[in-house]
Amino acid sequence: HYLAADVLTAPPEHEAFYKEKMAVVPSTYLINDHRQSRREVLGEGAVAAPGRKELGFEEDDVILASFNQLYKIDPEIFEVWMDVLKAVPKAKIWMLKFSHAADKYLRESAHKAGVDGARIVFSDKFPKETELLAKGHADLFLDTPLFNAHTTGGDVLWAGVPILTLPGDNFASRVASGLVTSTDTLPRVMIARNHDDYRDLAIALCKKPQQRASIAQRLRSERERAPLFDTKRLTGNVEVAMRLMWDVHAADEKPRHVIVKS
Repeated sequence: HYLAADVLTAPPEHEAFYKEKMAVVPSTYLINDHRQSRREVLGEGAVAAPGRKELGFEEDDVILASFNQLYKIDPEIFEVWMDVLKAVPKAKIWMLKFSHAADKYLRESAHKAGVDGARIVFSDKFPKETELLAKGHADLFLDTPLFNAHTTGGDVLWAGVPILTLPGDNFASRVASGLVTSTDTLPRVMIARNHDDYRDLAIALCKKPQQRASIAQRLRSERERAPLFDTKRLTGNVEVAMRLMWDVHAADEKPRHVIVKS
């Protein structure tokens, strides 16, 4: 058995923890076709983007998005988020509404941490034609270290929203690191070293709108050329990996790690 991965999601020092053999590809293993199928963010759609006020935000709010499933939020990262809100009065956290009970509990938890629960804004899931246009209003995406953004990460990056992530020790907690580096534009500092680093960087970016805007603008201007969104290149990497796996099998040898060079 093989496990498709990239060098950040499953680094060589983690290979001993997997039963499978690794099929390691350059950039990211997580393929998308946004450059072909989600071009509305480039102004090619027929539907207008909803405005900030329509989404529940003031023009000067700092919008910190976390569109991941709510079960990915652990108490430690939630406490970090509350620290950020306390340090940045105009910041709000933007989540998707998955259940009314979860909305209630998260706002109650914010109140217990000394933060007005109304500063967590919940939105219903968006129609596909406006989803990425709406999410593009976020100033920064706060990833969940316990279980990273996967498909959601690719979505927000294509929407032009920088991701701040913190890699953990397992596969699911490291995927966003591969996504971030595969943009070829986001600085490596967006991959935090620990919770304190994550907190400090989030606060710094909230308080430096010009730096935040510069990072987002570079991401948007280069996204069509980013390896992350080069579907032909990404699928080609997987095809090479599959040929290597077949060569091992055809030689009647046991599965071994295969690495596709960039």
